[in-house]
Amino acid sequence: MHILILPSWYFPQDSQEITGRMFHHLALGLRERAIDARILFSDYSTSSPLLKKEEHEEEGGVPTWRYRQFYPPKLTKLILSLWKNKCVSDVLDYISKEGAPDIIHAHSYLAASIASAVHRETGIPFIYTERLSAFMTDSVPDHHAILFEEIFTDAARITAVSPGMAECMREFTGRQIEVIPNFFCEELFRPDPKAEKEEKFSWISVGEPAHTKGYDLLLHAFAKLKAKYKHRPMELVLVDEIPQRDILTKLAKSLDIQDDIIWTGLITQDALAERFNRSHVMVSASRVETFGKAIVEAQACGLPVVATKTSGAKYIMESERQGLLVERNDIDALVSGMEKVMTVYTDYQSCQIADLVKHRFGKQVVMEQWIQVYKSLQV
Repeated sequence: MHILILPSWYFPQDSQEITGRMFHHLALGLRERAIDARILFSDYSTSSPLLKKEEHEEEGGVPTWRYRQFYPPKLTKLILSLWKNKCVSDVLDYISKEGAPDIIHAHSYLAASIASAVHRETGIPFIYTERLSAFMTDSVPDHHAILFEEIFTDAARITAVSPGMAECMREFTGRQIEVIPNFFCEELFRPDPKAEKEEKFSWISVGEPAHTKGYDLLLHAFAKLKAKYKHRPMELVLVDEIPQRDILTKLAKSLDIQDDIIWTGLITQDALAERFNRSHVMVSASRVETFGKAIVEAQACGLPVVATKTSGAKYIMESERQGLLVERNDIDALVSGMEKVMTVYTDYQSCQIADLVKHRFGKQVVMEQWIQVYKSLQV
């Protein structure tokens, strides 16, 4: 079976960026199951070269096609339409050289709009999977929303990464929307009995951008918790390349916690798993979380989690044995939740936490769901 995966965003080649990494992991997982999964990413953006480049390499075990060229932001209907035509041309070029895939799997609506146009020209069925937080924040540009009718009409199957995302998508279609979550890499993210916890009580949070991840709330909550427990050393580890770091650094200084924050920048998945195993608790102060992959990965390493009640966190954390959910946009609630989990930290069982997420979000569990969907579309 030949599956062509179209992401709406993807990490630059040879980078450590986390963004879009799940698409690579999906393709790799499918290839491990003897399914010919490949990636095609058309990167028409201001960061691409002026002259068009086509690259085809095996990247980390996945055959990957990249088409790159400078292109302005998709701020108008005309620019969006021309962008879509260029991307469709790339897929048709791929088909002429590599043969038609059995199924196109498009991730998020921009990729799905490309798949829809290709479907209308070739008849190739496509799956539309949505994971973009803009659906949940009602911030999809109006001139982008004009793509939805064809996408929701043409898609052979429609899926979302969480029940909350599926609910938001129902505004645009009466069709069935299946929930198939993200998965984590079980080989990387697991409790490490040999790992030594940090000497200080270590809180860890992952991702960007800062406002979406609620880092302003988190810094205030961490400062209040430190003030209350003056004689208990603790630290806050922030993982990822956070564009708003300068603003957060100023806030940390104003709260007198600048010496207790560790900024890791971009790190590899292996390094992230190691960080989780050395930390005590993950805290997610997100204002919006469509799924919460970092929450799952932290729990897979056995960490209890304090998380705000986003759609993603509520979907993942079904049991109080996994940690604690608190109200969003509420610093005091976040402080209270962090305090409660820290106070009873030794009551949490890391292997139990890891098992709870493995049974629902482990790679083999989710991969089997995708394989069944793909098989259902075979003629």
